[in-house]
Amino acid sequence: MIAGGSLLVLGLLYGALALDEGLGTMADSGAGFFPFVVALVLVAASAVVLLQSRRRTPGGLTPPADDEKAGAEGDAEGDAEGEGDGEVRWWRIAGVLAAALLVPAVGDTVGMITTLAISLVLMAKVMGVSRWSSAVIFGFSFGAATWLVFVRWLAVPLPAGMLGLF
Repeated sequence: MIAGGSLLVLGLLYGALALDEGLGTMADSGAGFFPFVVALVLVAASAVVLLQSRRRTPGGLTPPADDEKAGAEGDAEGDAEGEGDGEVRWWRIAGVLAAALLVPAVGDTVGMITTLAISLVLMAKVMGVSRWSSAVIFGFSFGAATWLVFVRWLAVPLPAGMLGLF
């Protein structure tokens, strides 16, 4: 809850500073436009973190279900999913780091957008998204949004790779 609140305050501060720089217009964005978009994403993500942490607290919105209580007691299934004790899951950190390192390692060869999408699919699976279809939808939606914003809207040339992919 402290992390979510701190990030929320940081996002609001960052947004206010970005507004001082000026947003510009759609045709000619100002210096504060992209930082303002980042601030909006940070505020939204912080709100989600705050809502999730509130639901996990004893006085929160929803009490844990019986199967979640069993996972919190330390059985093997609960530990495998990362429920319960708050212990750091180093294999998840290593998996996310490995997936993130794919982007600079093969982004120029395969294509930046494709590499980002695949990397996010892998990160989602490592972090516990149970269904492959959900991870693929998340990863490729992010890739499509990245292409729309940077290539189409802002006209930023991103590496297409030797394979000619996005």
